Amino acid sequence: MSRTSRLIDRRLAKALVFLQAIMIPVSALIAWVLKDSTAALSAALGAFVCWLASCYFSWQSFRAAGARASRDVLSNMYRGLMGKFAIMIVGFILILSNVQPLSPVALFCGFILVQTMTWVAPFWVSRQQKQV
Repeated sequence: MSRTSRLIDRRLAKALVFLQAIMIPVSALIAWVLKDSTAALSAALGAFVCWLASCYFSWQSFRAAGARASRDVLSNMYRGLMGKFAIMIVGFILILSNVQPLSPVALFCGFILVQTMTWVAPFWVSRQQKQV
């Protein structure tokens, strides 16, 4: 008996969340090697905010699946996008106002490093699929 293929493939979202989670300590390590422990903490916090927002978006977007749930899928994606922006804004406000000492450059570099995984994840997933 063959399994039916899903219209929505959650493997890309899982790979993206996994790659972004790996980049949190990597960004901290890079900042620590290049500058100091303050930069490492700042980069890790920026990376964590990006990862947390992506996790929420992935969870919210892929809650419903199938052709009958197309309206639910679309509304869940809008909700996920709004929640992602809210998490990022609140996260940066909390970090910038409460963490001292802080390196703003390292904070945003950590965020950007994790965000670039959205470009890497599709290539990584397609490569994994070719190997299987």
